[in-house]
Amino acid sequence: MGELLPYKIFRLKNVYGCTIIERINRFVVEVKLDDTRYVKAHINNTGRLADFIVRGKKAYCFQRDKVGKTRYRLFAVDDCGKGAIVDTYLQMKSFEIAIYKNYISWLKNCEIVKRNVLIGTSRLDYLIECSGKKIYLEVKSAVLRGNKHVAMYPDCRSVRGQKHIMDLIKHVEGGGKGIILFISGLPNVKAFKPYKKGDPIIYELLKKAMEKCVKIRAINIFFEPKNNWIYLERTRLKILL
Repeated sequence: MGELLPYKIFRLKNVYGCTIIERINRFVVEVKLDDTRYVKAHINNTGRLADFIVRGKKAYCFQRDKVGKTRYRLFAVDDCGKGAIVDTYLQMKSFEIAIYKNYISWLKNCEIVKRNVLIGTSRLDYLIECSGKKIYLEVKSAVLRGNKHVAMYPDCRSVRGQKHIMDLIKHVEGGGKGIILFISGLPNVKAFKPYKKGDPIIYELLKKAMEKCVKIRAINIFFEPKNNWIYLERTRLKILL
């Protein structure tokens, strides 16, 4: 089923509790900060997040080092007393720390060679090297909860996601190696499954990818508001495909 750890990944600074008011656009959410101020916070996850970006829901922001149009960034939303991490940058940073520290057993002694690498017509997230073998690895954010212990992706149609998977399949068909990694920001999940209603094409592409020997993997992380740490909870979720 997977390993119950959890591993400490890193601690966030300048964290504020907040309450969601409304999503203004794909990148901006209005929140009530510390029950006193209404502010606009940046969000970098462009999914629908219909279960999380809900008026009145408790969430967590941090103050940005480089202030652009917004001073704050919304990175997690309350989920059963923990923080579901919806921030895709923090998901990626957590993965990079985990691979560097050898926390992920199936990526033991692997290292990141390059980020944002071209393959076919797509830019994939990573080129990694494991025991002398080069592997292309694409990360997807799975923050949609199916039942109590299942994380899902995607929550809406993603043409870009379709293209990534198709190009990775072609690469593996040509003799290369590839991994699709789903990072769930949800606490207490034990499995991952694609959400067919979100994007039926991605659902079929993932089945094809598995048949063509593209490795499908999933891990989960969460934010602990009691100490502001991000934890890696399980390093290998069961794949339901």
